[in-house]
Amino acid sequence: MDRKKYELLWKLEGLHTVETAAEKLGITRQATLNLLCRLKKEQHVTVSGGGRIKRIYKITIRKQLPRVPGMFDIINKYSPHMKLNPWYDHQVHGRYGPEEALIDAIQTENFRVILASLHLFKHIKNWPRLYRMAKEKNCWQKVGALYDVARLFMRVHQIGSRYLKVITKKWVALTQLRKKNFPEIAGRWKVYIPFNEHDMVEL
Repeated sequence: MDRKKYELLWKLEGLHTVETAAEKLGITRQATLNLLCRLKKEQHVTVSGGGRIKRIYKITIRKQLPRVPGMFDIINKYSPHMKLNPWYDHQVHGRYGPEEALIDAIQTENFRVILASLHLFKHIKNWPRLYRMAKEKNCWQKVGALYDVARLFMRVHQIGSRYLKVITKKWVALTQLRKKNFPEIAGRWKVYIPFNEHDMVEL
């Protein structure tokens, strides 16, 4: 890296809007956008926000690893109506798809995230992988209940019968709400299901 570029990155390193970067450099807004675009291609800049949310540019001297779509990206990709507004930057590296996103959604214990994640069942094909990850995170009981609810309202990939065996008497909750909606499914999996038919229609 040449000295001029290093000094530029050192001066800008941190979080900026276009306006704060332009003020820092003493150049026009358009010139700043062109510069940020070039630095992004060189992997020194990542961008968050957009639309109604102001764009924030993270600028670093060291090159940043290419961003792999995380949980929010995957859920929003497959959820046709209910879109999630990320409240943190969920970054992952390596293999990451609907199976991983579903497990991470369950771990949030967030009503809206888990509800929106039900559409992932339409795109899960590697059931052995999902089962293995869920057992590692001790949440297969929840996955099974969500799968049974999802297939009441949408066409999902069929799961093998050997994965649908329930061997537990301990009740668990998806969120802080301890409701037994869809009582047959809730009773079978011993999972408190917080959302109801109205929520599924909105989904």
